[in-house]
Amino acid sequence: MPIDWNKKFKPEYEAARAVIAQNGNFAPDWRPLVKELELLMSPAGFDAAKENALGKLRVKVTAGTGTTKVTEDRGILQGAGAWVEGAAGTLTAEAKKRAACLKLLRHVYLQNKAGNRKVWVVSLPTAITDWPSLHIAASGGTVGAVKTILASDNEIFSEEQKRHLGTSVQQALAWCQKAGIVLAQAASKSKDKATTDARAVVSRWFAETGLADATLSTYITDLGAGFKKIIAMLNKGNLVLTDWVPFRGTTDADEAEFLAAEAFTFASNGEGMDVVYIESQFFTWAPGDVLTGQANWTRIVVHELSHLVCGTADVNKGAPRYASYGIGPHAGYPGSDCIRNADNWAFFAADCGGALTAAERNTALTIK
Repeated sequence: MPIDWNKKFKPEYEAARAVIAQNGNFAPDWRPLVKELELLMSPAGFDAAKENALGKLRVKVTAGTGTTKVTEDRGILQGAGAWVEGAAGTLTAEAKKRAACLKLLRHVYLQNKAGNRKVWVVSLPTAITDWPSLHIAASGGTVGAVKTILASDNEIFSEEQKRHLGTSVQQALAWCQKAGIVLAQAASKSKDKATTDARAVVSRWFAETGLADATLSTYITDLGAGFKKIIAMLNKGNLVLTDWVPFRGTTDADEAEFLAAEAFTFASNGEGMDVVYIESQFFTWAPGDVLTGQANWTRIVVHELSHLVCGTADVNKGAPRYASYGIGPHAGYPGSDCIRNADNWAFFAADCGGALTAAERNTALTIK
């Protein structure tokens, strides 16, 4: 069964923007907050200057009135102007959309913020198996069913995992900045040792024995431009990390393959929004993985950002060229392949960032 790649995060974001813009349809006491949420959702992505609205939302969904707390489903439906007692009956399609919008935003977090770098994590509850607007439309046939969906709170990412995701992007930026420094030195016209050493680091990951020096120079130029683009994208502050919610609980083999991946994204900004999808193997060490823990999580992020921003591929040359197989350039896997391969970019950045031990470097370069 073909995967429905139209179910990206961006359409859900745009659907929520359209709903939140109609703030007059929400309950009167919610409208000031809904207006803040509208300002949060800019055309370019979440606006960190309005991030406080998310914290206010998480308080308000259970605040109730006076000193009486309410359940989250009640709070959201009250905000949507759609609360009714009991489980029977149905809600209008428009009421469902308002509830879905609030449910989505209630699980959005500004996880990492420093300077222009901001990382947004969307951590929807595991019971939700499609984007909220679609899940509630399809499975919220009764008031009771909608309440059950809105009450779910077991988020896909734990608090610790959200922190690790934020740190991964922070470290990814540091690695890419250091890669940019190495590449600038490698492009220098100087013949000094610093330039020779920098070109040697590039060659380690992208140049087979005998590659012409002029060709290596073109690789250095391309890499330098690519890492500048990654750094610029991260500094825009709109990067979203989420899982591909429609894959949850799938029985389709093709979808299950992506669900079991570390992460994926759409190459060359193919979504029109900076989104990386974090999947089940991201936090799981697999036999053959060269790196572990935070270093590996950061490596995955750089790998995906090279896809997202620079259009790199997962090159299959005899085998998929991940470091677990070996990504050292040689006659059977020349620099012309390495320069297109995301894991070469990621391990080069890790090397420049001083994140590899000699043993890890050698393992990644050695063909199994």
